[in-house]
Amino acid sequence: MKIKTGKGSVTLVVLLAIWSVSAIASLPGLAVSPILGDLNKVFPKVTDLEIQMLTSLPSLLIIPFVLLSGKLSEGRDKLKILIVGLSIFFLSGVACLFARSMAWLIVISCILGVGAGMVIPLSTGLIVDYFTEGTAASGSWGTVRRSTTSRSSWRPP
Repeated sequence: MKIKTGKGSVTLVVLLAIWSVSAIASLPGLAVSPILGDLNKVFPKVTDLEIQMLTSLPSLLIIPFVLLSGKLSEGRDKLKILIVGLSIFFLSGVACLFARSMAWLIVISCILGVGAGMVIPLSTGLIVDYFTEGTAASGSWGTVRRSTTSRSSWRPP
């Protein structure tokens, strides 16, 4: 099944892959949140600082790698960079299962942040590369555009 994108057509599998990459961008923060309550049971000597580092360092590392990945993707094959980012993201996610100390969990989570930082700009970049403004796949952009337009045209009473 081919889906028209405004810049040609893509298969349903490609469309789902692009949407999946966009969904992955929100996972780093969601991955740690469910275990925060039980972290003291798994690592009894964990401090509040270590818990804060576990939640904030990956997000901090996302920032430079978003910039780096965005710059690397200019004039280069985005899919290769995406595969590297997804590989780092996946392998670090699996490695979290084998962390035997809080320090290792923090390090692995930081690597997860690196992978997420590489994927985030490419998720929106792929949408721009494959779809035009009027196509169904740019619905998220349309939502942002409509909310921005509604805010800009709103006038106080």
